[in-house]
Amino acid sequence: MTIRSRFAARTAALAAALIGAALAPQTVAAQQTEAGDAGAARLLEALRQNRRTLALVDGRLSGDGAELLLSEGRVSQFFLLGEEHGVAEVPALAAALFRELARHGYRHLAIETGDGLAGALDTLARKPDPLAALTAFFQEHWPGAPFYTLREEAELLVAAVAASPAQQVLWGLDYDIMADRHALPRLHDLARTPAQREAAGRAIAVADSLLRLAMEQRNPGHVMMFGGPESVLQELRFAYAPEPDSEAERIVSLLEATRRINGYWLSGDGFRSNEERARWNKRQFARYWHGAWERGGEPPRVMLKFGANHMIRGRTWTDVYDLGSLASELADAMGGRSFHVLVVGGRESSHAVLDTTVMEYRPAPSDMPSDPATRPFFDAADPAAWTLFDLRPLRPLASQGQFGDLPDGLAKVIWGFDAVVVLTGSRPATMLPIRRPW
Repeated sequence: MTIRSRFAARTAALAAALIGAALAPQTVAAQQTEAGDAGAARLLEALRQNRRTLALVDGRLSGDGAELLLSEGRVSQFFLLGEEHGVAEVPALAAALFRELARHGYRHLAIETGDGLAGALDTLARKPDPLAALTAFFQEHWPGAPFYTLREEAELLVAAVAASPAQQVLWGLDYDIMADRHALPRLHDLARTPAQREAAGRAIAVADSLLRLAMEQRNPGHVMMFGGPESVLQELRFAYAPEPDSEAERIVSLLEATRRINGYWLSGDGFRSNEERARWNKRQFARYWHGAWERGGEPPRVMLKFGANHMIRGRTWTDVYDLGSLASELADAMGGRSFHVLVVGGRESSHAVLDTTVMEYRPAPSDMPSDPATRPFFDAADPAAWTLFDLRPLRPLASQGQFGDLPDGLAKVIWGFDAVVVLTGSRPATMLPIRRPW
């Protein structure tokens, strides 16, 4: 800092102190309230000036908001859709976007599942009756996969796989809280020795008993990937001694990572849990990315659909750097760009929430319309149409302080996403017809 700038800073600080001393506390508070109200009003006006509408009819998008999404997607390396989970229209919007973007070189849809599960879902989505195949898989491996036991989400998988010529369209980048239901049986199938079959069989028996206990006591903390004994996973690694990058190694590593991430959460270390999960997501993306590049001869274009927090560019609401940061920096380094969209349900709608005590989805009111991070978008949305807000023109104004002191969560939305879509009139997603087996 120069002498001049230090002097200016001291002068400003002294002036502020003198003014603060001269004014009564009530006057200062009133001025702060007025300034905050004025900033909020300017933000609301800026949002209305930069809003567009869009619609989805017979699987196709229309409107000036749709054209903005598609035009930006066509010129981007990565298109990131950060969602409010459990809203029926979100996967329908994602399917329409992916179908169109697949015509412009997008080949892969990255989803919030483990890698092995994504591969299984990709295969099932290619069956003659894919919804029936997916439903049967989820029933056989009850309670199935979070999110994709919802009918609308399953329909998205089918649409994405049909739209792309890639050998595997779906990339599963996440950990897997129900990995034991499908990963352990697959590991048993891969067994080559009696010791491996015995270790996998014991792990399956433990996981089954823990799931029954969790359902009986209505406590999901008992399930294998949360409260299961670490010794079971250690026995698996010892018995299989898997080769690097083999399917067995990927399964065991996924089980270990999921158990470790959830263990941090159960112990009260939420930050470490979120940080470890974000690192896992990014490493999985890198593995898929490099593999697809080597096979295809060019950098793959990818659409990512995750919960909103994972898709933020920069520090997330949970204070980590997740896939949104990776995609943004990677695109920049390659001379390209990424486009990040936050999609939420309408003001008066509900969304489907997983009741983990019974492993079923139930409608529940959303708290986003009242959250300071997202409330302005609901206030400015068209009450009769899906509304898109282009956030990029707002950033210079926010940087100049035109909107006053923004709540931290709202600031992260404005800089972390390029657009926000409010799905006015949305409804909660619905479950596929799967039932608890006992």
